[in-house]
Amino acid sequence: MNDPSTSQMQNVLKDRIKDLKNETSDLMKEIVGYIDDGNMNECLRNLGNLEDTLKNTYELVDRLSDRIDELERNVNELKQELNKLKDQVKYVKFFADYRDWAKIFMQLLIEKLGGTDNWHKAETGLHYRNRNEPMTEKESECVERLTNLLKEDTDIGLGFTDIKLLLEVRDTSNIMFHKNNQTSREAEMKLYAETLPDNLKIYKPPLKKAFKTISRWRSS
Repeated sequence: MNDPSTSQMQNVLKDRIKDLKNETSDLMKEIVGYIDDGNMNECLRNLGNLEDTLKNTYELVDRLSDRIDELERNVNELKQELNKLKDQVKYVKFFADYRDWAKIFMQLLIEKLGGTDNWHKAETGLHYRNRNEPMTEKESECVERLTNLLKEDTDIGLGFTDIKLLLEVRDTSNIMFHKNNQTSREAEMKLYAETLPDNLKIYKPPLKKAFKTISRWRSS
């Protein structure tokens, strides 16, 4: 047999309290009458009945309180799951909106660097440099070329960390995404306006810089 629902228990409690008021009123009248008549045995019996009625009502209140506590816990758990789901949706939508623009930025960067081979050597060189290991002569040359390229637009402030984050945006799996037909201006304005979960906020500054750089490099 299923346990009663909280609403059912609330209704039962209301009815019991109403009955309790009536029973208490009747018992008190009887007790007063028995006291006046000197019939203490009946008086004690009615006091016992009153005690039982109160005890049953208190037990029902305790059960209802436990059920409400359980319900509150379930609601809180559902809220937490809902918030997680909202963040996941924002995560997917964020990369759907900006992945292609990160890709365009990297294509322009590679073109200005002199091609894919130079980019790969610069990327490999940075990998070794970040670990305090020696680079080859060609890797060092390509890293220096990349450094100088970024310095040309000091007002934008692109750095190696920005490029690393833009690569993460670019390389996020295609499986997650739908087609997106935003213009670069629409995407840039959306980026400035939208509020992001904490785990996505690190991508916002490099994307802002990427949009500025795309606009400048494509017009030069």
